[in-house]
Amino acid sequence: MIIVCAAIIVAAISSLVMILPSKQNQEETYSIHPQKKEFWLFSSAIPEFNETKMGMSHDVFSQSTITVNKGDNVIIHFFNTEPAGGDTHSFTIYDKPYDANVVVKPGENETVSFNATKIGVFPYECTFHQPTMRGQLIVLTSDEP
Repeated sequence: MIIVCAAIIVAAISSLVMILPSKQNQEETYSIHPQKKEFWLFSSAIPEFNETKMGMSHDVFSQSTITVNKGDNVIIHFFNTEPAGGDTHSFTIYDKPYDANVVVKPGENETVSFNATKIGVFPYECTFHQPTMRGQLIVLTSDEP
C-alpha cells in the first residue's frame, strides 16, 4: 500500500514538473490578436513633498506607463482620488489619433476608450499639474513581444 501511494505521489509530481513549465510559457506568449486592455488610473501624490520649496506640484498618476498592442481595444478608467474641495485633474493626450481630454472633479471618474491604431509613444498628462503628473501610452506593433 505504501509503495502504491508513493508511486502515485511520484507520478503526480512528475506530471506537475512537466506541465508547469509548459503552462508558464503559454502565459508569457505574446498574442498577435487584438485584445481588450483595461486600465485603472488614479490621481496620486508624492508623499512628504514640499510643493512650496520645490516650486511644482506633488501630484502624479498611479501609472506612468500604459503599454498596449496595435489593434487592442483600450479602456482607461481615470479616478480623481482627491477629497471634496481638492484639486481637479485631467487625463489628456494631445497626439492624434488618441487625442483625449477628460477633466475629473474630486471624487469623480471618467472613462476613455479607443482602438490602438497607430504605433508609437504618446505622452499623457494632467493639464493642471505639470511637470509631475505625466505618463506615456506605448503602442507596440502586433508582431513585437
